[in-house]
Amino acid sequence: MILSTLFYRAPLASLSQAPQQQQDVDPAPLSDAELQCTQPIPQFYGEEQLFLPQTVQRPAGSVPSIVGDLLDAPDIEARAALVRGMLHTLDFDWLGYGAVAYMRGRWWPLSFFTAYANPEWTQRYFAHSYCGGDLRQQGVPASSVPLAWDVAQLEALAAQEPDDPGGQRQRFLDDLEASGIRSGLMFRLASPTHVNQHTVISLLSRRPGRDWITDSVIGQGLVLGLSVHEYVTRHTRIVGAPGTGRIEISATQQDILQHLLQGRSDKEIANRLDLSSHTVDYHMRQLRRRFAARNRVQLVNAVQQSDSDFGVLSEI
Repeated sequence: MILSTLFYRAPLASLSQAPQQQQDVDPAPLSDAELQCTQPIPQFYGEEQLFLPQTVQRPAGSVPSIVGDLLDAPDIEARAALVRGMLHTLDFDWLGYGAVAYMRGRWWPLSFFTAYANPEWTQRYFAHSYCGGDLRQQGVPASSVPLAWDVAQLEALAAQEPDDPGGQRQRFLDDLEASGIRSGLMFRLASPTHVNQHTVISLLSRRPGRDWITDSVIGQGLVLGLSVHEYVTRHTRIVGAPGTGRIEISATQQDILQHLLQGRSDKEIANRLDLSSHTVDYHMRQLRRRFAARNRVQLVNAVQQSDSDFGVLSEI
């Protein structure tokens, strides 16, 4: 099969260190205006935080051998050497892997796997809250088909949109340059359980231009990224992550969570559930307390990252 029929190269015109420590106090919910200018710190984790459960099922023969190699690697160093060796073979230098949620018309970071990422770019990316305005995010097709890009392409796009509030777009480009990144490949995978959540996988390179990102490179990069995704999501668990027990919530709170995960505001939730705004506010505060979240965005993060069972308490 010809790979050019499967992969997408977006034309220019189509592109339009630890988690924050929780406090015991329960702050007031953020307003819509505050949400638009506030971006949470995602949950950072690396190989040190992953472990393989004893009951893990090894991949079937149809799964790429890379997954088996990752599972069979004797230690973290061997696994890192394996991934970095495959990246360098393709002329990539780093691999970024994270989860994002689409809420209120923008992307919000949920978690980020640091093991194979560019540490300088990771620090700059989240310190300056680039996720919501990432020029590359705007061009990634919703179909999960990869996007090949380079800095020159992004610079040309930025020049077409002179309105740059706070210089965010130019700072994004400057930080790419300062981190030694010149080109890359990015694709998104939709969550099978949450309509507004995606996994973003990004392969980054020091090499300028994007003509070198051929169909063959795209295909191999896609297999590598999907193999890391398979390894992280299906065969490992995060040490100390939420999800080790049963969280009891009321039926009303379950309904509120469902609407929250669909990106609805407190007012919209109240209207749809025929509740008062005071009642919704009360249950939101209870949910934030149960999930150790400081605001609604962190609550979404906690719920989507949790593997916990949810019991339903009778209404009081």
